[in-house]
Amino acid sequence: MFSIEILMQAVMESRDGIIIADARAPDHPVIFANPAFEQLSGYDLEDILGRNCRFLQGTDQAQRNISILANSLEKGEHSIVTLRNYRKDGSLFWNELSISPVFDQSSVLTHFIGIQKDVTARVVLEQRLRKERRLLERDKENLEQLVVHDTLTGIYSRKYFEDQLRTRWDQLIDTQENLVMMFIDVDYFKGFNDTYGHIAGDDALRKVASILDDSLRRDSEFVARFGGEEFIVLATEMTAEQAIMHAENLCRSVRDLDIPHAASPHQFLTISCGVVRMKPSSMAQPEVLLEQADSALYQAKARGRNQVASYEP
Repeated sequence: MFSIEILMQAVMESRDGIIIADARAPDHPVIFANPAFEQLSGYDLEDILGRNCRFLQGTDQAQRNISILANSLEKGEHSIVTLRNYRKDGSLFWNELSISPVFDQSSVLTHFIGIQKDVTARVVLEQRLRKERRLLERDKENLEQLVVHDTLTGIYSRKYFEDQLRTRWDQLIDTQENLVMMFIDVDYFKGFNDTYGHIAGDDALRKVASILDDSLRRDSEFVARFGGEEFIVLATEMTAEQAIMHAENLCRSVRDLDIPHAASPHQFLTISCGVVRMKPSSMAQPEVLLEQADSALYQAKARGRNQVASYEP
């Protein structure tokens, strides 16, 4: 048969800290604490009795869960919160506190029973996992940026261009719009690097990329670094004449940077550009557009560079 002695023994032998607070007295003083609570907090029973349990928070009273706990106590409701508590020696532990109200036969609130667990190991693990998750998310974002953007110039990468080429090709098959590609190469760039060094070469590529990027006016246009000193511009909503004019303006804008290039017959840094405009078809692959633009670029180079050529089959 269950007896009060068995109940008392269970409370005293419990590995969880157990306290009882008087709900009828001002500030809800502790009137009972089991040995596990003494061991958990480092306080002796004499230090605990007659005090509100908030002493365990010390000066750390700005915790969000404290207001949640206070609200539950005021309403006489059950609550579970996790708080930063401090032992008598000042060491921190995370305390999972479960508060339950006790009512008498007249439904009058008389006491609160608090069961306290040291969950420091769990909280520290959760914090570590959250930190690692944030680091992983940051690394993922950085990796995505590396995939989407070219690290040297900041414009789109070749991988992004290849994805966009296929996506836009498929979209324009349905809309029957033309897709314009400009394949751009910095003229005599190996000679530029040999003459001025790779640091100057990288700076020149960044300036060229900025000129190309600043020239874009529509959301449907974008520029990517294809590799080395090669760039790609993709656009829609352009006539053949507009595409040629746009490419010529790009050549002029790069030349107007006035970047000296002693290894070039033009004496300044210039670009060549191959332009192609075609209507995507389900009967062809988007790579054909790239091949045609590359062919046009070859023609521009063969004609002396620092100029634009359109694809001529």
